[in-house]
Amino acid sequence: MDEVIQGIEENDVACIALGIDFAEEDARFPFGATLKSNTARALRRSNLTEVQKSRLRERISTMLVSGVIPREMREYVKLLRTVGVGEHWPRLDREIPRDNPYAMRYYKTLRATEGLSV
Repeated sequence: MDEVIQGIEENDVACIALGIDFAEEDARFPFGATLKSNTARALRRSNLTEVQKSRLRERISTMLVSGVIPREMREYVKLLRTVGVGEHWPRLDREIPRDNPYAMRYYKTLRATEGLSV
């Protein structure tokens, strides 16, 4: 996976596609948190198509509203800030688990980044 991350950093189209597939994967991997964090960081700096941005928005917002907050969420939220929350704001506003302090922390960060009140 390290080679794929390097390819993402070099804007290799195939590596970017693999990185997005990896970010969407729910399965556990050895060193998965580190690999997924590094993948998200590399994707944040790459040239993504609108379709790819949409896939990432869907994945990250789904994780937030489901309350699934893995260690790599910090990098995922940075990636989401870069690609923009877009059409997922109403869903986040409506479905974010307000009793989950971790989900709320990232939700508040996203709102503050957009200049929105919490």
